[in-house]
Amino acid sequence: MNVLVTIILALAFVAVFSFVICKLKVFRRLEVAPKWLLVLFATKLLASFALVGVYQLVYEDKNTGDINKYHKAGLVLYSAMEENPADYFKMLTGICADEPQLEYYYDKADYWYKAWNYGLLNDNRTVIRYNAFFDLFTQGNLWLNLIISAFVAFCGAYFLALAMLGFCNGKRWVAVVSAFLVPSVVFWSSGMMKECLVMFSLGLLMFSWVSMCQKFGVLKLLIVMLSAGLLFLSKFYVLLAILPGLVVLALPSKFGAKKLLVSSVAVLVVVVTLFFFSGSIFGYDLVDTIVKKQHDFINMVNYEADCSGSNIEINELEPTFVSFASALVPAYINTLFRPFVTEANSFIKLVCCAENIVFLLLFLYMCIRFKQIEEKQIRFVLFTLCFMLVLYALIGMTTPNLGALVRYKIPVMPFMLFSILICINFDLLKKHKALV
Repeated sequence: MNVLVTIILALAFVAVFSFVICKLKVFRRLEVAPKWLLVLFATKLLASFALVGVYQLVYEDKNTGDINKYHKAGLVLYSAMEENPADYFKMLTGICADEPQLEYYYDKADYWYKAWNYGLLNDNRTVIRYNAFFDLFTQGNLWLNLIISAFVAFCGAYFLALAMLGFCNGKRWVAVVSAFLVPSVVFWSSGMMKECLVMFSLGLLMFSWVSMCQKFGVLKLLIVMLSAGLLFLSKFYVLLAILPGLVVLALPSKFGAKKLLVSSVAVLVVVVTLFFFSGSIFGYDLVDTIVKKQHDFINMVNYEADCSGSNIEINELEPTFVSFASALVPAYINTLFRPFVTEANSFIKLVCCAENIVFLLLFLYMCIRFKQIEEKQIRFVLFTLCFMLVLYALIGMTTPNLGALVRYKIPVMPFMLFSILICINFDLLKKHKALV
């Protein structure tokens, strides 16, 4: 596909998605003017293209970037359409996907197999299939796939904003800013990577779950199951991490603040208990798996040349409660505050460092301008804390590389920002300006 044809098709794709955003009724529910929705979509598009540019500039071997490796693996599966369409659909759907003749494609798709999998779901295959599916409509063109991914990311953020809308007491801008404008989330979730699917499924899951908690419906339950299934296939540990928070959101509406707090602690205690006794209860030892994954990750980053200075020291885990407990505080420090200013030796790290500082300043400002919030908002804050405590513990204890860390932690960031903003008394700020 030559450059001119690519440009024409790219403009056509953007025009179609823009028309859908302006005309489809579901995009009216947020009550944001279509022109601003298009601006937010454009932000996703720019981030998607910028992500490719960063990978092209940062990596000497262009094939090592996640976007390129998943795109090329998807092209391998898509190549079966010309040779044997039935084989393509077998690999795409996973139905009869273990037939011997398909090994030819799996061997050529370099990232179809993981060196270490521990009997867990191989989520590489999900994003490879995602790319292979859209290759049907783009003939494998990278830039057209990126435009589709930007729209998918936009939809995920939109549904997340809708889920937040019921908790912000009319301050629609709080939901929009939290869902759409966190820099790390915009950047890492807009390309053809796992994060795009994670944030899309997370947004749809939150929207359908919050809606179902308000009023049960079969269709809502179906969407919950489908979105949870996609999140499981994209990054299963994110689904496991958000489950305690979803339980908190589903607690009876008559629960007061104290009961909600006690219930949240009880849910986390149950989760920790299930985690450490998973071998006896479920027949699969999650503790041992986490330890092995961490050791393998450490060995991998130590083996590979660290040209960017992104590798960090983390406590090596042992399969004991004491070992995990001692690694917990350093894990939260890493996920919440790193990269430090002294580690910001690249533009991306500098942006992430500035983002961490902004979050910290907003939190401190919230402590100064804190307002009493309603029961439903307390529920959302506790949901966020449960999600953050579980996911950031897992990430912080197992990730010895800052580049991976800043990507893995983005699912929680919109919720953290939203929880902080709904606790700030902006009315005091307005009164102060009026006096001035």
